Amino acid sequence: MENKDNGLTVSYLDIVGDDLTKVDEHIKNVLSSKQKILESALKELLEAGGKRLRPALVLLSGKFGKYDEKRLIPLAAAVEILHMATLVHDDIIDESKIRRGRPTIQSRWGKDVAVFTGDFLFAKTFLLLAHSTTVENMQGLSKVVKAVCEGEIAQYQSRYDKHVTIRQYLKRIGRKTALLFALSCYIGAKESECSSKVVRCLREFGFNFGMAFQITDDLLDFTGNPVKMGKPVGSDFIQGVYTLPLIYAINSSYRDEVIGILDKEDCVPEDVERVIELVHASGGIEYSKNLARDYLKRARTFIDGLVSIPAKAALQNLVEGLIERSY
Repeated sequence: MENKDNGLTVSYLDIVGDDLTKVDEHIKNVLSSKQKILESALKELLEAGGKRLRPALVLLSGKFGKYDEKRLIPLAAAVEILHMATLVHDDIIDESKIRRGRPTIQSRWGKDVAVFTGDFLFAKTFLLLAHSTTVENMQGLSKVVKAVCEGEIAQYQSRYDKHVTIRQYLKRIGRKTALLFALSCYIGAKESECSSKVVRCLREFGFNFGMAFQITDDLLDFTGNPVKMGKPVGSDFIQGVYTLPLIYAINSSYRDEVIGILDKEDCVPEDVERVIELVHASGGIEYSKNLARDYLKRARTFIDGLVSIPAKAALQNLVEGLIERSY
């Protein structure tokens, strides 16, 4: 995978890897508690790791202005802690037993501890931000948290709904996922005193990248490697969460057979395999890939005009990497 600007592959880790390590250290220092159960739950959550894409976007966006790691590292940490909080609550709602190949907080400690852990993470997010950013950014984050909650509620309300539309799905993932990517870019650029044009371009890049990211993530429920994903294929639709590939199949000529299987009280492995076959046959996989590519193309247009610095090459590389992932 080569960057078109200079013929070299530039990973975001090449540009902000050292500072991401500092972000991880900051998160570990912040997420401490005298409550033993909470401390154990937080430790397990941190050990599960992650790609740290959202804090990376905070830092990369900051490179387009007056980069100040002392200001940006706490903000990047806050964004990642917020993301962790949404995952904990998401697992409670979906009753997920596994995430990233590990037992979820709720399956390991129970829903009560999981709720407390998620709430603790939200509180830490706002405490970090109160010491690190402007009132304007605090308001922006509050709006994103509100939208994420609305996205989760919309997903819950649409469980097992065979009439959910593509438009409703896109609105849901916009709130649930894309807005936090957009906020990550916005905060990094705004705190680094970028021009209003650069701030807007990076924010729009983040939103469109986030939309593509969620679509490709949903694709993996039908095409992914269960070992790498840390969960079996078909997990989403078994739990009643109907994503883009399946929504497309439900509205295709295969609708009756797909719904017939989904209406069963208990789906056996053969049923799951058949639904995946029908999603492929309907064109749902290819449609979803094409839509993800469209969002990625849109994302790239927002940064094409920005100054050619290593951070730009890293953002372009993220786009190319996600295109490959969607296959």
